[in-house]
Amino acid sequence: LAEEQAAAAEQHQRLEGQRRAAEQRAAEQQADLERRRDEAEALRRKNLIVEAAHITGADEAKARARLEAQGWDLEAAVKMLAAEMDMDRRRAQQQEQVAKIQRQEQLKQQKGGQASVASSSATSQGDVFVGDGPWERICVRHWRPLPNVQNTMRLLQGERVSVSWTDSDAAGWAWGSTFDDVAKEGYFPQAVLELVTREPRVRSMNETCGISTRFEAPQEIGGYLSVAVGDTVQLLHPMEKPYSWAYAKRVSEGGEFGQDDLDVGWVPEAVLCDLDAHPAG
Repeated sequence: LAEEQAAAAEQHQRLEGQRRAAEQRAAEQQADLERRRDEAEALRRKNLIVEAAHITGADEAKARARLEAQGWDLEAAVKMLAAEMDMDRRRAQQQEQVAKIQRQEQLKQQKGGQASVASSSATSQGDVFVGDGPWERICVRHWRPLPNVQNTMRLLQGERVSVSWTDSDAAGWAWGSTFDDVAKEGYFPQAVLELVTREPRVRSMNETCGISTRFEAPQEIGGYLSVAVGDTVQLLHPMEKPYSWAYAKRVSEGGEFGQDDLDVGWVPEAVLCDLDAHPAG
């Protein structure tokens, strides 16, 4: 009986050793398979990066980042890269075009022997864009887009502007959007901008206000009310964010625009003042 038990124990140990050896071999085979899969996936991704970079002209770092963002879908990544590269090219072309127009304008000013109004205005204001943007500014006079410069945008006196880029020239260009339409961006001259001296004031419906600064409605756009220092207006509608404009009626008589047929329209909040702060004249 003792011999049988010893033989059984030995058989059990041998079988257990064989089982453990088989498990170790299986684990090693699985690890080797996973390693081979990882190597194959790394090679596949490297080939995708090279192919995406070759198709679009992007560098490999940018191609890798876009492929990772698109889940290594080559077709989707190439479409996004192509769109991004096209956007970069357009932006570079636009900036070069703006710089060319600016150089032409500066040469014209030099030949004429006088500084431009834009340059003198920007210099006298001493406005500088320090640090990282965006910077908040206010437009001090109407400006129309230039037909020969792409992506220039209209600004109206009194509009608050978020500037995200400038060409570091006080007489040059800026890029940004108005607070009223942040989705619409474009170029505009720095010379029409000034530092913001106060936050917009939310005035109440039916409130009566004076006018601190002259505002002439743009001729090519309807719906605005021309007002001058000495006028009195009454707000006809509650102001809405970002509180840049107020819909008002001129209630005073006479004045520079007293004979205008239109006595109701939009005026910049920046030109409104309390009646007790109404400037003389």
